[in-house]
Amino acid sequence: PVYFLRPTPGAPNGDTLAGKVAKIAFSHSRGFYEESFKLNISSETSGAVVRYTTDGSVPTADNGQVLNGVLVVDKTTVLRAAAFKPGHKPTKAITQTYLFLQDVVRQSPDGLPPVGFHYEWGQNRVDYGMDQRVVDDERYRNQIFDGLRSIPSYSLVMNLDDLFGEDEGIYANAEDDGRAWERPCSIELIRPDGVDGFQVNCGVRIRGGFSRGSNNPKHAFRLFFRREYGPGKLKYPLFGKTAAQEFDNLDLRTFSNYSWSLSSDPRCTFMRDQFNRDLQLALGQSAARGDFCHLYINGQYWGLYNSCERPEASFGGSYFKGKSQDFDVIKIGRGRGKGQGNTQYGLFATDGNLDAWKQLWEACKAGVETPAAYQRILGNDPDGTRNPDFSVLLDAGNLIDYMLVIFYGGNLDAPVTSFGANRSANNWYGIRNRNGEEGFRYYVWDAEHTFLKIDEDRTGPYPAGDQYVRSNPQWIWQQCLHNAEFRMMVADRVHRHFDIGGTLTPESVTGLLQQRVEKLRLAVIGESARWGDRPSRSGSSSRPRTLHDDWQPEVDRWFNEFIPDRSSVVVDQLWKHGLIPDLEPARLSKRGGVVKPAYELVMSAKQGEAYYTLDGSDPRLVGGGVSPVAKKYSSPVRIGKSGIVKVRVSFENEWSALDELPFEVKDKKIASNLKK
Repeated sequence: PVYFLRPTPGAPNGDTLAGKVAKIAFSHSRGFYEESFKLNISSETSGAVVRYTTDGSVPTADNGQVLNGVLVVDKTTVLRAAAFKPGHKPTKAITQTYLFLQDVVRQSPDGLPPVGFHYEWGQNRVDYGMDQRVVDDERYRNQIFDGLRSIPSYSLVMNLDDLFGEDEGIYANAEDDGRAWERPCSIELIRPDGVDGFQVNCGVRIRGGFSRGSNNPKHAFRLFFRREYGPGKLKYPLFGKTAAQEFDNLDLRTFSNYSWSLSSDPRCTFMRDQFNRDLQLALGQSAARGDFCHLYINGQYWGLYNSCERPEASFGGSYFKGKSQDFDVIKIGRGRGKGQGNTQYGLFATDGNLDAWKQLWEACKAGVETPAAYQRILGNDPDGTRNPDFSVLLDAGNLIDYMLVIFYGGNLDAPVTSFGANRSANNWYGIRNRNGEEGFRYYVWDAEHTFLKIDEDRTGPYPAGDQYVRSNPQWIWQQCLHNAEFRMMVADRVHRHFDIGGTLTPESVTGLLQQRVEKLRLAVIGESARWGDRPSRSGSSSRPRTLHDDWQPEVDRWFNEFIPDRSSVVVDQLWKHGLIPDLEPARLSKRGGVVKPAYELVMSAKQGEAYYTLDGSDPRLVGGGVSPVAKKYSSPVRIGKSGIVKVRVSFENEWSALDELPFEVKDKKIASNLKK
């Protein structure tokens, strides 16, 4: 075989190469270090020369220092290396970040730029360094190190002119977007548990909307995995084995509203957006998964960030049937749809087209109060049976659960924004497979304006959506509320999520939040030192924002004030819209779980008669009739095998909300013997 340095399609071949240099190996892997060490970088190719850089630039045959012998590493260092040999194809540049936390916490204590960094970031506010008042605080001087190791760290390494250069730097020109404002970089994941992370060369842009403003010194990033930089996809289980295993892109989100870095807001918890997505996932719906991380830029600590999936076409291909090119992804926000011109703010398709979305909006505009009209957008005949000639445009259960998360958080800025007098839409995503049997699913996004006032009411109705350009899921919800079948489903899902053991009960929300709080608590110290000294809107900067003085009190308010009462507040708001039946559900001797064979389930109704099924079907038919397989309760129901028991109460042609009770029948003696 012969090798060519570059492809020359449509032109004569270039000079041939004798071979390619064998990949380089590092004697020490990326990660955290406390003591200096001698680093060796080698290639098995005889005569190959290793060149390296420590300024973020890519080593080439003409750039970087030649490694002679070993390199002593005794401080935080970002090393990019490649091997070269005349007449051979060089290796790819490999990046390794070595973090010494003892010097990380002392970075730029005077606020001056580190060596090689820029004094100006275009028109952006410049902010460097770690606040030594936090680092030396007796409460944090030991725990700050634990905090910097408590969650994963990402190391972003790149040419600093591509980041901070006045004319071409993406950080210096943060309000510019699109492919022209994407730059090459290296990203590494350094895990605190010792498990291997990754290093990959990719593209990076600034992400966000409001947060792009020049008064904000801390910007968010979006990573793009393309073959022009390295692998076409990132293949790594970022969010666990049950989540997507490969990614076309990844967001490193930051916090702008209610943050310390932008406005020194005492209500900052860093969790609002992520926790709303946690709630949607906990309801059993698809949601953009995320986690918290620290970020370093060329070795400089840049603070606390939120790694997050992006609900676009590749996301659909990862979680649903179909290929990524089969999905329509609709949003309102900042961006550019395929085939569209300059970056804009509005309704567009990030992938696919708007045809199905417009069809759904037009059907709802015409009215869906009749059984035929409502069932049509579900792809059904009027009796609720599937009609393959009809497109499935809406996943009604998903829409309801999505809106319940919006209502629970009191979301002021999605899918209808209060900052536009409730006449504009904002911050929502919808995904649908054009070739599938499933309707649009909706995704919580940018949910920062949440968990504020206990009595916040976002149930509407709001005018946003009457015009197509402002269409949004909440307007679809409002139109569907005119249909009795949809209202019954709302009642069912409110009962499921807000009653005993439901995901949106105070006990369940508290448990879910506690998981995030415990992981995040110590990590907040690093953010406090890096960004907690931002002057407030009043100009005051007498002390930095800290874990104990600011973060913990706001988290305690969530636990002690908001969560205990919020569930009942939201249920009352929905009741005022007529969405909670007056007829109480059945009273049951056991609400599912493990039972002995032939367990007898006792039911009672305060008013009316209880009807139940044992085959998992609804005792109530579409339209309100009694299912032919439903049985009226008259005596204890014997549970003979594992399955779902469904129960409703009926009185004078009215129905209660549905109880769904999963029972697992187990003989304890047999189980005990098997265990032995």
